[in-house]
Amino acid sequence: MNKFLFALPAVCVLFFSCDFSGDNSNDYAYYNVVPRREDSQFSVPDSNLKIDLKIDMISILNADVIVLGEDAESVTKTVKVLPFSMSKFEVSYNVWHFVYKWATSDSRGEKKYTFENSGAEGQYGDLSGSKLFNEGGEPKDEGIPVCGINWRDAVVWCNALSELCGLAPVYCTDSAFKNPLRSSIYAEGETPSNIPLPYGNAKATDMTSLSKGNVDNPYVNKNADGFRLPYIYEWEYAARKCNDGSFISGKNAPGDKSGPCSGNSKPTLMDEIMGITPTPPSKVARNYGWNMGNSKNDGPRETAAGWDDRNSACKIPANGSMRIHKQGGKLPSELGFYDLAGNAYEWCCDFGSPYDWKYEVYPYKSMKQGGYNASYVYFESCYRRADPAYVKTGGLRLARTVE
Repeated sequence: MNKFLFALPAVCVLFFSCDFSGDNSNDYAYYNVVPRREDSQFSVPDSNLKIDLKIDMISILNADVIVLGEDAESVTKTVKVLPFSMSKFEVSYNVWHFVYKWATSDSRGEKKYTFENSGAEGQYGDLSGSKLFNEGGEPKDEGIPVCGINWRDAVVWCNALSELCGLAPVYCTDSAFKNPLRSSIYAEGETPSNIPLPYGNAKATDMTSLSKGNVDNPYVNKNADGFRLPYIYEWEYAARKCNDGSFISGKNAPGDKSGPCSGNSKPTLMDEIMGITPTPPSKVARNYGWNMGNSKNDGPRETAAGWDDRNSACKIPANGSMRIHKQGGKLPSELGFYDLAGNAYEWCCDFGSPYDWKYEVYPYKSMKQGGYNASYVYFESCYRRADPAYVKTGGLRLARTVE
């Protein structure tokens, strides 16, 4: 077992324990399918905090292949999936805020981190009037996913967490990987974050900002042992892979084998003409995530992450409206990952390009799921959206490379 202890320069000295042990009691023996293990890889026990901050990871130990966009997109892509580790839950605001405060402290001197957005403790409201809750404030609750950050904030925060744990940062400004990316603020000319929506009106700076090594297109050290955002193929693998070796359809909610998120119970006239038997929609998709149909409701007394989701702090300002829920309140995928359907949007590492895109860069970044205030189509395992790196529409889930 390798244990790392860290003392942070602050008014009071805090000790961090990061456990990266391979010794655990939850190894799975699906040797021909999905060998995996569960590790609690980051723990912050401290008397000054009301809770222990931790990040639970699930490691996929075998290589495999997945067809991205299968059954859901007109253009698909077959990708090899190498062993990886991904967080069991979305990153909570508690963890985000603690690392954020450590990273932005003036005591860090030249190694101080700078963020464009400070993050929020959840979100509430419908599509036409959603609002961030407790943006930049001290946490008011436990286990609510961080929201209100852009892609740049997400990758810089991953570097801060890596440095905090004594790991090699993944995102760098140079090809030699000696200078970690420590600022999410665009420093060349006009800041693209000042460009208003709609996305289609983005100015030329969106493309010029993609020069290698800057905040929109950093050098990625794929051999680093630090934390990063998951790639689309890792996220989709975690959502669709089953214990029997199969994959659920890209139209199904993560973990739901019963049917697609949307469909027809009765054949249309064209179905009858073509002799097609329609596929009825799943009757249990709602059990796998939060969306506009159920996010007004209270969550369970104890979620899989251990939180009471009946009266969260985010519920009060929501006042009966739709809202983000605490980690682990719905059913997981077959591999054990929670909140892959609905709840907070999650930034991924990739550019948000079509699967047949032939160039290295693309003006938008990939984002998966979310839709606490949207329809069931957002539950689809293959569903993805592409947003500019500067819009603060997301949260995140962590990943690491497994040797």
